[in-house]
Amino acid sequence: MSRPKKNKRQKGAEPSIKAEWQAWYAGKRPVLLFLLKFGLLMGAFYALLATTYFDRLLYSYLQANAWLSNAILRGLGQPTHLNDVTIQSPSFAVAIRRGCDAVEPTWLFCAAVLSFKAPLVHKLFGILVGILLLQALNLVRIVTLFWIGLHLPSIFNSAHMEIWPTAFIVVTIVLFVTWIDWSGKKLPGYASP
Repeated sequence: MSRPKKNKRQKGAEPSIKAEWQAWYAGKRPVLLFLLKFGLLMGAFYALLATTYFDRLLYSYLQANAWLSNAILRGLGQPTHLNDVTIQSPSFAVAIRRGCDAVEPTWLFCAAVLSFKAPLVHKLFGILVGILLLQALNLVRIVTLFWIGLHLPSIFNSAHMEIWPTAFIVVTIVLFVTWIDWSGKKLPGYASP
């Protein structure tokens, strides 16, 4: 007598590659969708960044940053004046250029929030708060860089090229994680860790 052949579809049989793939995808789907949306939004940002229209908008924004920073410095007793996008004093000057604008970390934050699965009202609130905080931090950056350039010129390049860019990355990540925690607590069925 011969033994009956085992049917792969019997109970306890090894799952097929397709079933394994589907199980893996089901578990990773939210992360993959987040990464896809985030990647598309960042790609759209960099495409927009390359246009002359964006350059014109950015220049107006840089002028506004220079004006606000100059006003803050004058309010702090610094004898500064504004020459287009350059804040000048008798002994130091700083020009507000592309990259000194907080646009990239702000868009990074907004893209992450928009890509995350949460109610639209939570996203809009998070984006509004994030934009305001990152723009205020940028004014603090410009003012402190001016002060450092005036009083501690030996560390100006480190502060400008290393410390402040790192601070912006850290603050952006912390803002996003804080927003996720806040938004999650507002969702039904959320259990905090």
